[in-house]
Amino acid sequence: MITEKDISKRINRTIKSPIRIGSLEDLDLDKEIFLSAFKPFFNELEDDAYLTRENQVKFLKKRFTEDQNAIEEVHKLYFEKKVGIEVLRPWLEKLNTTEKEQFKTISVITRQRNISSFTIKKEGKDIHVERTYPAVFNQEVSDFRSWERVFKQAEKRMVENEQFYSLLKAVFNLIKTIHPEVSKLKVTSHFMRTITQGEIKGENSPEGVHEDGAPYIVSALVVNRENIVGGETQIFEKIDHRNDLIFNEALTPGKFAFQADTGEEKTFGNDLWHYVTPINPKNSTEKGIRDIIGFDIEI
Repeated sequence: MITEKDISKRINRTIKSPIRIGSLEDLDLDKEIFLSAFKPFFNELEDDAYLTRENQVKFLKKRFTEDQNAIEEVHKLYFEKKVGIEVLRPWLEKLNTTEKEQFKTISVITRQRNISSFTIKKEGKDIHVERTYPAVFNQEVSDFRSWERVFKQAEKRMVENEQFYSLLKAVFNLIKTIHPEVSKLKVTSHFMRTITQGEIKGENSPEGVHEDGAPYIVSALVVNRENIVGGETQIFEKIDHRNDLIFNEALTPGKFAFQADTGEEKTFGNDLWHYVTPINPKNSTEKGIRDIIGFDIEI
């Protein structure tokens, strides 16, 4: 398993904020059994229309710079699905033929997901997992991700099973190696598929280099990569408003990236951010996909 100490040696600079790049085997999980069990679930995910709506608004604000304030007035309502596409009609009707095609292209769904939440608690020698059901999902960040989103809850058979509970307990034990005093975690799980087809790339991180608003994250446990190039996991240290790349790898199925995410600079001294590069299809006539499980972890 690669840690912040290994990265420090590689870049010849000390990184103290926790990083773990490892595999399912490092968590004492059988890679082949886990991947074969979870890979089919990604065919059942729901379209993430929030990303599409955000891209549509961005497009219109860039095209109609003189109307940015008016577009911004409906931005949040449209993003949160409280109003429909009719609120964009005044600007859609002004697009020329080429621009309408561009708008159509950015409206193609490139991300699918579900969500589930858990409390993980240690009592004596036992670790207990309990599923919870928050009404909405939002992140403690300064961009559109702070707005409310409602995603489809993962089916019980996907996440309420021995293998997934073993993964959650392994994450708990990973946190314990950093914070031995911890007895309880809140974990939000995301099953996410990013899709690319033809000239349409799959954006894993449309917000750019970012934090997720949680103390710790598993930015990706890769379950499947099919007909794609790209999708490289990148970790940055922010120094004086500059993002310095300290890790870069296209994780293969069974590998994961764990890191301190928000507020760690006050605890450990290094401000870590992350990004995933877009994906494109190797064979442009076929769809390409990248399937991952991500975790937002709160102590």
